[in-house]
Amino acid sequence: YLIDNGDFLPLNDESDVKPVYLGNEKGSETGIYISDEWKPWPVLTIYGGLRYNLYGYLGPKTVYEYQENKPKVPENIVDTLYFSNNELVKSYSGLDYRFAVNYLLTPNMSIKASFNRLHQYIFMLSNTIAISPTDKWKLVDYNIEPMVGDQASLGFYSSLFRGRIEASIEGYYKTVNNLVDYKDGADLLVNEFPERDVLQGNLEAYGIEFMIRKPTGKMNGWINYTYSSANIVVNRPESGESINYGIEYPANYEKPHAFNLVFNYKFARRFSMSTNVVYSTGRPITYPTSIYYQDGQPILNYSLKNEYRLPDYFRIDASVTLEGNLAKKKFLHGSWIFSVYNLTGRKNAYSVYFKSDNGSISAYRLSIFGSPIFSLTYDFKLGNYNE
Repeated sequence: YLIDNGDFLPLNDESDVKPVYLGNEKGSETGIYISDEWKPWPVLTIYGGLRYNLYGYLGPKTVYEYQENKPKVPENIVDTLYFSNNELVKSYSGLDYRFAVNYLLTPNMSIKASFNRLHQYIFMLSNTIAISPTDKWKLVDYNIEPMVGDQASLGFYSSLFRGRIEASIEGYYKTVNNLVDYKDGADLLVNEFPERDVLQGNLEAYGIEFMIRKPTGKMNGWINYTYSSANIVVNRPESGESINYGIEYPANYEKPHAFNLVFNYKFARRFSMSTNVVYSTGRPITYPTSIYYQDGQPILNYSLKNEYRLPDYFRIDASVTLEGNLAKKKFLHGSWIFSVYNLTGRKNAYSVYFKSDNGSISAYRLSIFGSPIFSLTYDFKLGNYNE
């Protein structure tokens, strides 16, 4: 792995911004694995695998050591370590394993179950507040440990009416240890020492998904509904640190209800249409709930982390396709596609922001693609037309 963290520089000589050079990060991951598939009976298939990971965080790097069981802040630094180019700064290792079973109840019905463990040595620090996303990649390092995830799933799958309809229901349960999240009030834009603004906690997630699919015929498509939950607890009593006062809070991406519909209809061999409907619960967000004054200065008081939600997300897309001539042998086949993204022009909220006007707080919504977007595309490929 090689990550360039970039620089934060003044626009010109008149700027008060001090240049910050964030440097690079370097790491390596190696692994050895073994896997096998075993079929003791015609109706039963068993998959199994083991993988041993070895990760190294590499120099050049200057690393600070902090007092054990103390917050990682400058006043708790006890030593400074210097590492040369490609020198091993810190190593981590772990055993991943996976196990899956597929059992055929009938030729058209099956049950599948699986269990997986994974170690993750690279992750993304995400800012959900800025108008433009400022996500950045981060490697596991001397002070941040790898995340470890366990996931179990169980599903029922069926093919009905001689394969004309496919149906499935699947549930999962997942836990993650050492999940990385920002502290309250963290500096998200320019951060030379990420370990000072993050804490590691635990995630618990679960969900169930229903799906019905019609894969063939003039009318085809699928319907999908998912209910899910993902909650985080970050509480480090040994150092006296926590996020959200150590109270459980929803993950930034948690959307309990999600519905998707894809509908395709072929009126004739050369003329077809497609519609896509998307709905989901709005993502969690932290809102200011009150304002008070200290020495005449207004100070905002915020809700618990991710206590509120953005408005629900809804979108309809539609397209019409007109194929070129259907001659059996030709050099090139083309088609015209007319499509509309966000057909209803719904102003889905990307985020909600607040500003102070004469001592009062006003909220406003930022929408991206808040109106229909039309496009006309000519698509072509070499060779003949394929159904």
